[in-house]
Amino acid sequence: MKSRIIYTVQTALLHIVWITLIVACSKRETALYSQELAQCRIVVNQLGFYPSAQKIALVQGAVRHEDTLRFGNIADVVDTVRKRVVLRVAMSAPTLDAQSGDTLRALDFSILSDEGTYRVRYGGVESAPFRIGQGVYDNLVRVMLRSYYFQRCGVAVRDTALGIVHGACHREDGVVARADSIYPQGTRIHAVGGWHDAGDYGKYITTTAVTVAELLTLVEEFAKPLPRLFGDNTAIPESNNGVPDVCDEIKVALDWLLRMQRSDGAVMRKLSGAAWSPLIAPDEEQQRRYVYGISTPETAKFAGAMAQAARVLKPYWGRYADTCLRAAKAAWRYLEKHPQMIVDWQVSDDGGSGKYLESEVDREASLLTDTDDRFYAASELFLTTQDSAYFRAARLFLAHPTDTVQFGIVEWKNAAPLAMTNLLRNPAAMPLHADITKRITKHARRIEGRIAASGYRYGNDRIVWGSNKMAAEEGITLLHAYRISYTTGKHRSFLDGAQDQLDFLMGRNPQGLSFVSGIGTRAVEHICHTFARAKHLTGKQMIPGLLAGGANELEQSNIAPKNQGLKSYADDERSYATNENAIDYNASMIALAVRLIAEMERVSYSAERKK
Repeated sequence: MKSRIIYTVQTALLHIVWITLIVACSKRETALYSQELAQCRIVVNQLGFYPSAQKIALVQGAVRHEDTLRFGNIADVVDTVRKRVVLRVAMSAPTLDAQSGDTLRALDFSILSDEGTYRVRYGGVESAPFRIGQGVYDNLVRVMLRSYYFQRCGVAVRDTALGIVHGACHREDGVVARADSIYPQGTRIHAVGGWHDAGDYGKYITTTAVTVAELLTLVEEFAKPLPRLFGDNTAIPESNNGVPDVCDEIKVALDWLLRMQRSDGAVMRKLSGAAWSPLIAPDEEQQRRYVYGISTPETAKFAGAMAQAARVLKPYWGRYADTCLRAAKAAWRYLEKHPQMIVDWQVSDDGGSGKYLESEVDREASLLTDTDDRFYAASELFLTTQDSAYFRAARLFLAHPTDTVQFGIVEWKNAAPLAMTNLLRNPAAMPLHADITKRITKHARRIEGRIAASGYRYGNDRIVWGSNKMAAEEGITLLHAYRISYTTGKHRSFLDGAQDQLDFLMGRNPQGLSFVSGIGTRAVEHICHTFARAKHLTGKQMIPGLLAGGANELEQSNIAPKNQGLKSYADDERSYATNENAIDYNASMIALAVRLIAEMERVSYSAERKK
């Protein structure tokens, strides 16, 4: 009897130990699964997609064979309102993305076109929510356009709801830094106004002109077919005056540009303090601010932007448009008198502002000549005036034997691609159309190749300062190529490639971040911006609608890791080389969104017609 009792107790103890081991192993297995799944993440465009758009999410991280056995190779698309699975999608085979080192599996759910809000789910991992429907990018455009109001210089800025408030700033701009053929050193010129740029309080002709040019092009092309994107109700001081708010904002920049032109037509390069501003609000900065020397590249960009303004703004402000055209012609006359590139620059000019010229790390062909800038000026003057003399000049520049007028991304260095696409829309420039079409399509094919080789379907091969802007511009190129392909049979991969670039910028990237502040469920929060860093914002500490610069392998600010491809990025306010915003970055992102909206609604309309 005693032995049976001992046996029973031993058996019971053995069962307890066995059960304890099973539970422990089960917990360990669950922990291992959770740990492994925690290494995976599903990234997707956090805003969403048009019903007819390509729709691809990516699973980041290695998925173990055991996970496949447990969860299958199938991900679910879940309707977040009805709380049910609406589509099951097979994951692609894993690929290694060379630009980031990430292992990625694609989830293509393009077949889903029902409007609604969704998440993609694999096992216990879910993506950010996103929407499928019309107008999914409208708010992105609105918020990004309104961000220019917060960059205004020379006036008080007040948005109490967002806590973005400061008094009138830099009312003494500016003093001529050194003597030239027109101004003695120390001459005070009235150069108040314009936009602060590049995360600080400097103002630059080159970025302002290119930004204005890109925004004017959008107004010219899309204000009539897409009036909802260019409303008069975005809560800026000029709202409800009968003029699209974007035009009011453009005029703020144009007014300052006009003040930077000398009496002989040449244009001064920039305006800033001699030292970088400390982390204070703009109205607290008391240092003297200087106007720095003229250059022919800036004068040419000025001429082109003013010529565009003369024709685009004519319906709203006739006399002002005439002023812009006179300024453009004066700048052109200066360029004709000075056929060689001139840049009045000294090292001391850059003590408190960006150089925006050729440098040791930036020796692109477009910085070694002003031929591309002169081409832009001549083209826009022709489109505005229809004067054949300007057309002949543009044609000569385009056929220049040094081939310096190239189609690529629109940036502060080069506005020539913008001129090419504007010429392509005008029948009067027909003799140039074949050449321009060939250049655009050739570049678009190169971008296609990059996308095909990229796990993130990323079209930019230069992971340097401003890479996010570059990705947006490559997307714009693909949309131009897609429009060109209308006559030869639509090349859908161009449209899908443009979507890929927007998807990357809105969250389908190594960081899983929307790179536009305040947009998306997981967006950048620490843009390098002097006013925001000064902690003077009484509400949110970040201005909404700012595009971060993006990954930069050189990472000159030494905050993010260097030489890590698309992972050379940090959402850190100190990382000016990866997380700074610039006014021309926003213009590119806005242009990509607007152009994609236009094409997707054209596609959607066509699809409706076929039903």
